[in-house]
Amino acid sequence: MKKLIVIAAAALFGTQVAKAQISKGDILLGGNVNVISSSEKVKDADKKNTSTSFGISPKVGYALNSNWVLGVFVGTNFGFEKNTADVKTKTLDINPGIFVRNYHMLGDSKFAFFAEGNASYGFGNKKVADVKTYSYNKFNVNVQPGISYFVTKHFMVEGMFGGIGYQFQQKKDEATGVKTNFSDFGVQFTQQFSLGVNFLF
Repeated sequence: MKKLIVIAAAALFGTQVAKAQISKGDILLGGNVNVISSSEKVKDADKKNTSTSFGISPKVGYALNSNWVLGVFVGTNFGFEKNTADVKTKTLDINPGIFVRNYHMLGDSKFAFFAEGNASYGFGNKKVADVKTYSYNKFNVNVQPGISYFVTKHFMVEGMFGGIGYQFQQKKDEATGVKTNFSDFGVQFTQQFSLGVNFLF
């Protein structure tokens, strides 16, 4: 009897694996979270420099078919710093945007390779001792490779590896009103890696 149950479970699991793929009309809901905290203390000093960064990036997508997913996302990052003089610095960064993904299942496995193209419009600012020192607006375009693993038919974990990106940013010094334009183009595949989870409905 036990063998029969094991065989039935294996067969059911195998069926789940075989069907582990994206289908037309599926809704993809997911994102990633990052938290970075650090501190620095000078020897024999009573106080230390501390830094904390927290970000959450939710996304929602719609499957046009088994390969293509189109959606929207919001990238956020909040930073908090305090130095030995108890001066607090806060940073804010928000980036809403759109993305498109092309998925390809790797054989009969539960792994899928994907390539994502995304574009976002961002804005943010920096405050020192509750006084805004600068604000900025920016535009980003990225192309990134990644890989997903279907834990179940409806739950995936994924990793993304750097990519190719372009950014244009206009920064405004709040004290002087002077605006500075900055642009950057980069290719990074081994220096950046992010993890995320996705649910399919």
